[in-house]
Amino acid sequence: MKKHLFNPLMGGNAPWKTDLCIIFTILAFCIATAIAQGTGFFYSPHYTKVLVLTCLFVAYTGLWFYLKWSGRLNDESVVFMIILLGVLARCGYVLLSGLYERQHDAGAYTGMGTDFVNPGHIGYIEYIYKFHKLPDLNPYELFAYYHPPLHHMISFLWLQLNIMLGVTEDLAFENLQILPLLYSCLCMVVTWKILKVLEIEDGGLYIGLAFMAFHPATIVMSGSVNNDMLTILFMCLIILESLKWIRNKNLSGLIKLALCIGFGMITKLNSAVLAIPLSIIFLMHFISVIRLRKRNLLFTWIKNYCIFAIIVAPIGLSWIVRNLILFGEKPGVPVPGETSPMYTAAYSLWERLGIPSFSDWNFAFPFHPISARACNNTWVIMFHTSLFAEEYPVNLSDILLILCQITFVLAVVFGVITAFLLAAVLFRQALPRYGGQQGLSLSPGRLIGKKTGRENSIFLLTGYIIMLISFAAFVIIYPYTCSSDFRYVAICLVYISIALGLGNKYYLCPASLREDGFFAKLQAVFMHIINWGIIIILVFSALIYAFWGRW
Repeated sequence: MKKHLFNPLMGGNAPWKTDLCIIFTILAFCIATAIAQGTGFFYSPHYTKVLVLTCLFVAYTGLWFYLKWSGRLNDESVVFMIILLGVLARCGYVLLSGLYERQHDAGAYTGMGTDFVNPGHIGYIEYIYKFHKLPDLNPYELFAYYHPPLHHMISFLWLQLNIMLGVTEDLAFENLQILPLLYSCLCMVVTWKILKVLEIEDGGLYIGLAFMAFHPATIVMSGSVNNDMLTILFMCLIILESLKWIRNKNLSGLIKLALCIGFGMITKLNSAVLAIPLSIIFLMHFISVIRLRKRNLLFTWIKNYCIFAIIVAPIGLSWIVRNLILFGEKPGVPVPGETSPMYTAAYSLWERLGIPSFSDWNFAFPFHPISARACNNTWVIMFHTSLFAEEYPVNLSDILLILCQITFVLAVVFGVITAFLLAAVLFRQALPRYGGQQGLSLSPGRLIGKKTGRENSIFLLTGYIIMLISFAAFVIIYPYTCSSDFRYVAICLVYISIALGLGNKYYLCPASLREDGFFAKLQAVFMHIINWGIIIILVFSALIYAFWGRW
C-alpha cells in the first residue's frame, strides 16, 4: 500500500492538511445544500431528488474504486471517504426533509411581518430574530424557551446572514437545518480524533468511525432545528479534550475543557453530565500531586484548577443565574401534565426501567407509539427511537416492514453486546500490559501520565454509566414517554464507536501482538461477528430510509 495521502486540495501527508481538507469539504457541501434548497431542485418531485442523490452515490463509488486501483487508499484517504459519504447522506437527508419533518419541539414561525411570539425552538429563534434580544418573558411560560440560548443565538445570526444575502424569509427559516447539518458532520470529525487519541487504527478506526457516520440517529438529527445536535458536538469535544488532557495534563488543556463544558451548558444543561467522570480524573490527578509532596507543584495545580473554575462557572451557570435573578425560576422542564397520553408515572419503576418483557419490544411493529399505554419501558422506547425516531408509519410495505423488524432485532442484540464489549475493552485497556501502569514526570509545570490507559478507562466507563443513570433519573423525574427518546443519550454512540475501535484493536490485531490459544481465537470470531452485525444494521437502516418514502 502506498503511503501518500489522497487530498483533493493539496499534496503531502501532514495531519493538518488532512484536517483542513475534511473541514473544507464539509463546509462546501453544507453551503451547497443551502444553495440547493433555494433552487428548483428543492421543490422537484421526490423521485428526482432520489435520482440525483443516486448519481452522486455512483460517482462516489467510482471515486472509491479509482483510489483502490491506483493504490491511494491509506488510513487518511479511507477516513476522508467515510466522512465524505457521511456528509453526502446528511446533505441528502436535509434536502429530502422539510423544516417540520421528524422534529422535536420545533414549534413554528410567522415571520417578521407579525408581532406574534411563537412557541418551540423555531419560535425561540424567531423571537431573537424579530426583537434582537433574548426573550424577556419567563422562559417557563412558553414551551422550549427554558433552554439555554447559545444554539438559538447562533441560529439567529445565521438567519440574519441569509436575509442579508437576499434569501427570502421562508427559505432562510428552511435553512435553519444547515447549522445542525454542520454540527452533525463535525461530530464525525471529532469522533475520528477521539479514536486517533486512543491509538485506534486500520479496521477498528474504520468501523468505529463508520458507526458514528452512518447511524440513522445522527443522520436524522442532522436535519433537526433544536439544540440537540450542537449539544452532542460539545459533548464529543468534552470527551476528546478530556482524553487529550489525560495524556498531557497541562493548563491549556484545562482551558479548552472549561470552554467546551461552559458552552455546552449554555446550549443544553445536560452537557454538564460529563463533568462528573472528568471530576473523578481531576481528583485522581490532584491526589497524585499531593503525594509528590512538592509545594510549588501543588500550588501550580491549585491555581490551574481555579482558572478552570473561573472560566467554566460564569459561562456554564449564566443561564441558570439569569433565570433565578429575573424570574425566580430554578432549572427544570415544563411537563404536559398527568392527563397526557405520554404520562408513565402510573406504571411501576420496574415496568418503566426494568428488563423489558418480550411483549414490550413489539418486534412485529418496532416503532414508537407515543402512548404510555402501548409502550412505557424506557429501554424499548430508546431502541425504537434510535432507529426510527418517533415515526409510527401506517402505510409501510411488507418488504420494508420485514427489513425494519430484522434491523430492530439486530440493533437490540448488538446494542447489548457492544455495551458489554465497551466494559471488556476498557477493563483490558486499564491493565498494565495495555497501558494501565503510570509513570510521572516531576517537571514543575505539570504531571504527565506516560501510560494513560487506566485513566482513559475510568473516564470513559464512568462517563457511559453516568449517562445511562442520568437518563434513567430524567425519566423518573419527568415521567413521560417523550423523556425516553434516544436523542437524550445519543452521545452514547461515541462510546460504542470507541468499543468497536478498541475491540478490533485488541481482538483482531496482528497475531504477533495477540495472545495465542483457543480463547483468543474465540474473541476474534466474536469480534468479526460484531463487526458484520454492525455493518448489516447500518446498511439495512440506509435501505429503509432510502425507500421509506416518508419525507
